[in-house]
Amino acid sequence: MVEEFRHYFTKIEKLSSDELLRSAQKLVVSENTSIAKLIAHLAEMSSRKTALKLGYNSLYQYCIEGLNLSEGAVPARIHVANVSRRFPQLLVGLAERRISLTVAALLAPHLTEDNVEQVISDCAGKTRKKTEEYLVAIKPKPVFEPSIRKRPATTALDPSPRDTTAPAPAPSMSPSLSSPVLNHPPVETPKSSPSILQPARPAIFNFRFSADMEFKDKFERLAEVMGVENAQKNMAVILEKALDIALEKKDPKKKLERRRKRQSSAKEKSRSNEVTEKDEPAKSRYVASEVSERVHDRDGYQCVYLGLDGRRCTARVGLQLDHRKPFAIFRSNDEADLRILCASHNLLEAERVYGPAFIQQKIAEQRKSRSP
Repeated sequence: MVEEFRHYFTKIEKLSSDELLRSAQKLVVSENTSIAKLIAHLAEMSSRKTALKLGYNSLYQYCIEGLNLSEGAVPARIHVANVSRRFPQLLVGLAERRISLTVAALLAPHLTEDNVEQVISDCAGKTRKKTEEYLVAIKPKPVFEPSIRKRPATTALDPSPRDTTAPAPAPSMSPSLSSPVLNHPPVETPKSSPSILQPARPAIFNFRFSADMEFKDKFERLAEVMGVENAQKNMAVILEKALDIALEKKDPKKKLERRRKRQSSAKEKSRSNEVTEKDEPAKSRYVASEVSERVHDRDGYQCVYLGLDGRRCTARVGLQLDHRKPFAIFRSNDEADLRILCASHNLLEAERVYGPAFIQQKIAEQRKSRSP
């Protein structure tokens, strides 16, 4: 492969400037068409739940870990894939180079049957910034887009920002002292030499999001309850304390640790899940918290679903307790029959056992009962 690209560089070096431009344009057309077709494949895979069946907890994870796509490009592809069956015009515009993938992803959530042709036409050839400005008229954006960003790393010996002064302009170099121009310059020349390694500081992250007045009132009340003055200045302190309280109450690991401490002097652990005789069917789906905690610990606080190739799902968020033997059929809450699944794989298993139509009907009924 290395020799192949060396030969390719030799080949394109012989092209004239016009030939080089035409060749690049052809490659762009080919790339856009390939991207549009890949997005169509992703839409079909989403419909078939292929990623879930392979052991991935989402199509996003499959694209990154299974297809090895760039993390930055995957969200845009999925946004477009989600609406591509309803609005194939997006794929046409992408394949024909009228809109970029970035623009297509921005337009995806705003399209309707009535505006799709007009919106794509209006945004043809627009940049991301111009497209965002155009979309403001359709749907105003929140004050801030939610984000978590790592703060640029600094060294222990760096001066503080308030003490830092702007560096003096570098003296210009005389043409006679400049280095000879290389035949094949790098794509980008480093602006400065590598910095000397210094003791590392803990990573710092910047959190940014928008919230309503009710959230603000709750936050300020929380500051009062915790005895923290100047809520705005000490946001991180308040939120960290709130997170500690929530984890202490909800985290299965914390619950199990507390239970083990209470039972450290006991010779045998309680197995109090069965409220009836072991051979009798359970009367409800209720599982004692003690048993739930042991199941979480046994399964390593991770979804245990195995894909077609034996790959285990890596999800550790939103885990749910599931019955290996469907409760509605076997009426058993035996600990050996319990396992931990993520929400996506729990739904997949339910559809496998009871059928997609039945499960979707149940979901619709639950949503209807919750609506005012």
